[in-house]
Amino acid sequence: MTTVQNHIKELLFEQDCVVIPDFGGFVTNFDCAKVDLTNRFFTPPQKWLAFNSLLKNDDGLLSNYIATQEGISREQATQKVRAFVEETKRYISYDKNYTIEGLGTFSQNEESKIQFQPKTSNNFFSESFGMETVFLKKLDASNQELQVVHTPPVASNTTIQQVFASKDREPMAEVMEDEAVNAKRKGKFSRVLPAIYGLFGTAILVSALYLYDNPKANLSSLNPFQSQSIVKVEAKPVVQKTEVVAPNIDATIKAKPFEGTEVTPEPVIETKKTIIESEKRFFVITGSFGSKKNAQKLLNALKNKGFEDAKLIFPKHSEKLIKVSAGGFANEFEAESEALKVNNATSQSTWIYKK
Repeated sequence: MTTVQNHIKELLFEQDCVVIPDFGGFVTNFDCAKVDLTNRFFTPPQKWLAFNSLLKNDDGLLSNYIATQEGISREQATQKVRAFVEETKRYISYDKNYTIEGLGTFSQNEESKIQFQPKTSNNFFSESFGMETVFLKKLDASNQELQVVHTPPVASNTTIQQVFASKDREPMAEVMEDEAVNAKRKGKFSRVLPAIYGLFGTAILVSALYLYDNPKANLSSLNPFQSQSIVKVEAKPVVQKTEVVAPNIDATIKAKPFEGTEVTPEPVIETKKTIIESEKRFFVITGSFGSKKNAQKLLNALKNKGFEDAKLIFPKHSEKLIKVSAGGFANEFEAESEALKVNNATSQSTWIYKK
C-alpha cells in the first residue's frame, strides 16, 4: 500500500509546493546547472527541497491527490493525512528526530521548533532525471611519452659476410654466379654489334644514292596551282526586310453614354481580430483562505502594491480553500520570477500552483 510520504514525494515532481495540513509545507527551489573548475565537477540542473513550517492551511492538494490515486473518498484521504501528521509529531517529540525516506530528516531544537535537513541526493527536477554529478579528469601532458625506436648502427669495418648469417651466404653466391653468366653473354654481344652497325650504315648509303638519282620521287609539290579543287557555293536567298506600319488610329474616341443600371458597392464590414492569450497554467499563490472576505483583503493589498493581475482562484468541488494569486503565467520560469518580486514587495511567502 502506498504511504502518505510516497504520495508527497510524487507530488513534489509535479508541484512546487505541497502543504501538509497542521504541520508545514515542502517547497522545491530550482537551481541551474553548475561547473566547478576548482574541484573539476559538473552538476546538472536540479530542484532542491526546503520546509516551511508556516504553511499549515489545507489547500486540498494532498488529500485530493491521495483520494484520486487510491480511489477513496476525500474524507478518508484527509484522515490518512491527519494520522500521518500525528505519527510524525510523536516520533519527533520522543526521539528528537524523524527521517522520512526519500525526503529528509526532521529534528527538534532546544526551542521545540521543528527543523528539516533535506536529502541532498534527491533531485525533483523531472527534466534532468537520471543525470548525476560528473567529475572531470585533468589531462596531464607529461604522462604521455613518445616511444623512440633506436636502430643500432653497423660498424664501418664490418664486412658483408659478417653481417649476414651463414644461411644467407648461399643466395649471395648464386647472385654472384648469375652476374658472371650475364657478363659472358655481354661479351658475345659485344663482338656482334660492329657487324650490325655496318649493315645499318650500308642500308642508309644505298637509300641516299637512290634519292639522288630520282630527285622527284616521293616529294610533294611546292606549287599551289598544280592541284586545285573547285567547290560550288550555292547562293543564299536574300531576305528583304519589310517594315510594318501601324495604322493611324484617331486618339479621340467619343464615349457613349452609360445605359445600364448603376451598382452601389456594399459596405465593408471590418472584422475584429481576437487575440487568444496563451493558456496560463502557473499561478503565484500568496495565501489560501476558507473565507472569501479574508481572501479579498489580501487581493486588495496585492493590487495596492502594483500587482494588477492578482485574482481569486475559487476551489473546485474537491477543494475547500480560496487561493489568492498574484498573477498567472504560461511557463514556470516567469512564475518563479514573479514570485521573487512578490516576496520582496510584500514579505509574503509564496508558492507556484500548477493548474
